[in-house]
Amino acid sequence: MKTIKKILLVGLFPIIALTMSSCTDYQDEVDALDVRVTNLENLVKKVNNDLESLSVIVKAFEEGDIITDIKETPEGYIINFANNDPIFIRDGVDGEDAKMPDITIEQDPTDGVYYWKVNGVWVTDPSGKKVRADGKNGKDGTTPQLKIEDGYWYYSMDGGTTWQPTGTAASGKDGKDANPVVKIIVNYSEMYVDFITSTGSFRLPLK
Repeated sequence: MKTIKKILLVGLFPIIALTMSSCTDYQDEVDALDVRVTNLENLVKKVNNDLESLSVIVKAFEEGDIITDIKETPEGYIINFANNDPIFIRDGVDGEDAKMPDITIEQDPTDGVYYWKVNGVWVTDPSGKKVRADGKNGKDGTTPQLKIEDGYWYYSMDGGTTWQPTGTAASGKDGKDANPVVKIIVNYSEMYVDFITSTGSFRLPLK
């Protein structure tokens, strides 16, 4: 009887080991997926913050506002304006770790106004008017919001009530470096700051 038990136990050892190994591999996959989802959620928050900041920069530029103070942090800059709310924006990143839609602003040469673009196409409201990037008068401009759903990026121009597909898959390792602002150049000697995007730049005086 003892011999039979030994045989059964010896036969079960590989099965138990295989089962434990499979459970470990499955848990590793779940943990990796959780990390990726968390990273993408953090990316969405950071990019939406960057878009808000970009809108403030455009507004400050068009109003002739000045920068009163800049505090550099390990992740970017805290920028204070004379007339606009302070912003935080990350610097010097290009989104190599994550594929994301090209959300930017561009000046329309016909009227000199800056408008939002998604993947090179003007963003328009339901009436077909281009959406301003400066939020002038509190009604003509709004800041796009981004989200990831079913593995793709979507954007909203009405505070999240409706969402439009960008056609861009949210691929990549974690996307922590994705940012619509390409570069910030602070020139303390000549007292100005350049904000350089993929479609243009803004120079604001530094007090």
